[in-house]
Amino acid sequence: MSLAFLFLSDTLGTVSDWLMVVVTAITAFFLYKTLKSQKEVQHTQNELFKIESIRFRESIKPLLKYSASVDKLKPGDESKKILTVEVINETDSMALDISRFVSENEQTQQIVVPTGFSDIRNHLIKGDSPMLFHFLIDSNAYASKYINFALKYQDVAGTKYKQGVFCICDNYGIEINPFLPEVIN
Repeated sequence: MSLAFLFLSDTLGTVSDWLMVVVTAITAFFLYKTLKSQKEVQHTQNELFKIESIRFRESIKPLLKYSASVDKLKPGDESKKILTVEVINETDSMALDISRFVSENEQTQQIVVPTGFSDIRNHLIKGDSPMLFHFLIDSNAYASKYINFALKYQDVAGTKYKQGVFCICDNYGIEINPFLPEVIN
């Protein structure tokens, strides 16, 4: 009697009830696998978006090149000289809103020497005449031979950059060392 009790449809349900439970379990399993797969695809797409975003940012980032000389301008005092730093853009990407005044510390003394219409522009593209930055160097002052400044600019997307430049101008020649540009917020 107890065995017959187990096979009653009121106790355990019918075969169709059990079949519905099995189909629901299989559907839930495949639904879980589908959602897990979609999550992995979404993660991969986010990583690809980050990579493409970096690639785009790097493709429009201006690359500035620096060179220096002391032969362009001569001050009246023999113990002083004027270091002229020329800045050019090596890429086709435009550098905008370039800061004209770059002095950052006491030993770096920037001077303004008007040389033409190009002195008022604040952008730089490949093929433009170089932007000139002039610094007064006193041969009697040891610290004056080390020039440290930073140039601020932005790309066409509005990303702002700051690039430091360390320059040594002594009896042995001129050495110019630009830092890597850093993004500023």
